[in-house]
Amino acid sequence: MPSDRVSATLQDNRPSRRRFLASLGVVASVSISGCNAVLPGTNSSSTDEPSEVTVENRSDSKAEIAVRVIDSEDETLFSRVFTLGPETMISRGAIETTPSRVHAFTADGVSHSWRYDPDLPADFECGLKDIGLTLHDDSTIEPWYDC
Repeated sequence: MPSDRVSATLQDNRPSRRRFLASLGVVASVSISGCNAVLPGTNSSSTDEPSEVTVENRSDSKAEIAVRVIDSEDETLFSRVFTLGPETMISRGAIETTPSRVHAFTADGVSHSWRYDPDLPADFECGLKDIGLTLHDDSTIEPWYDC
C-alpha cells in the first residue's frame, strides 16, 4: 500500500498534459512574436507601419463623414463613418495594403473621390502614407497625406 501513496503524491505534483502544452504554446508565441516578416507565407514586402485615415472637420457644425478606401482590385481596405464636432480631428484604421482610391462623402451630399497618390517630399521617410481629408466650411473635401 505505501507504494501507491507515493506514486499518487508524485502524480498530483506534476502539471497536467494540458497545462504543459498550454505553457509550451505561450513560450513559443512569445519567442516568435514580432518575427512574422521572416515566417514563410507572410507578406514580407511591407515592413512599414500601417497607415491611418485622419478626418478633420473645419466647419462650424457637426458633420458625419463616410470614408471608404479600396485597393486596385476594388476590395475594401477601410470603411468607416466618422462623426465629428466642429473644428475637430480624429484618426482610425490600420491599412496594411497600398490603397488605390479614396472615397469620402457626407450626409449633406458633399463628396470627393481621388486616386491614392501621395507626393510627399523626400524627408518624409515612411512607406504607406496616412490618408487625410479635411471638410471645409465651403462644403469641400480636401485630401492630404502624412506619415
